[in-house]
Amino acid sequence: MNSSINSAMQAYKEVYTEVAAETADPHKLVSMLFHGVSDRLCTAEQGFENKDLTVRSDSITKAQTILFGLRSTLDFKKGGELSRLLDSLYDYCIRQLTQAHVSNDVAPVVEVKGLIGQISSAWDSIPLTEAK
Repeated sequence: MNSSINSAMQAYKEVYTEVAAETADPHKLVSMLFHGVSDRLCTAEQGFENKDLTVRSDSITKAQTILFGLRSTLDFKKGGELSRLLDSLYDYCIRQLTQAHVSNDVAPVVEVKGLIGQISSAWDSIPLTEAK
C-alpha cells in the first residue's frame, strides 16, 4: 500500500509541476527553475550522505539540465553584462557539479546550492512590475 501511495503522490507532483509551469508568467517560471535546481541539489546531498550513487547521479544530472535551461533563457541583447555574468556563473555551477560527481565530493554541491540560493533570493525579490 505504501508503494501505491508514493506512486500516486509522485504522479500528483508531476501533474502539479506541469500545470504550474504551463500557467506561470516568465518571472515565476525562472523562479520555479531556481527552486528545481535547489531541490535537486538537496537530493544530491542526501545521495552523498547515504552513499546512494543512483540518487546522487540522477540529482546532479537533473540540476545540470535545469542550469542549461536557465542559460538558454538569458537574453544577451537586453541583459548585457548581467546576462554574461549569469552565463559564466551557470557554467561554473555546471562544472562544479561535474567535479562533485567525478571526485565523489559533496563540497561543490554545497557551494553551488549556496550560489543558486543567493541568485534565487535576488530574483524572487524583484518586484513583478520590474520583472515584466
